[in-house]
Amino acid sequence: MKIELINGVSRGTLEITARKAADKKVAERILQNEFTAMGLCQGDVVSILVASDIAEKTSEVVVSELNGMCPQHITCLGIFGDVTSVEESLAAIESRFNKK
Repeated sequence: MKIELINGVSRGTLEITARKAADKKVAERILQNEFTAMGLCQGDVVSILVASDIAEKTSEVVVSELNGMCPQHITCLGIFGDVTSVEESLAAIESRFNKK
C-alpha cells in the first residue's frame, strides 16, 4: 500500500480532493478548510477498506474514498483531520501493512 501525508494542504489540492471525494458532505468540509492535514492511501479494495477501519479506530479522523478515472472502483482513501490525528492513523496503517 502506498501511503502519503500532506500537512497544511494547499487550496488547489483541497479543490482537487473535494472533486474526487465520493462523500459530498466530506467534500464540503474539505472546501471549508476544516482539516489541517490529509493522509492518502492507495491500494486494492480490501486494503483500502482495512485502512479506513484502522484510521477511524485509531484517532479522530474523517475518511472518504477518492475516485480516480474509474469512479466505480475505490482506488484511494483520503484521511482528514488535524496533523497529529492523521499522523497517528497513517502510522497504524503502515504498521499493519508492514507486518505482511
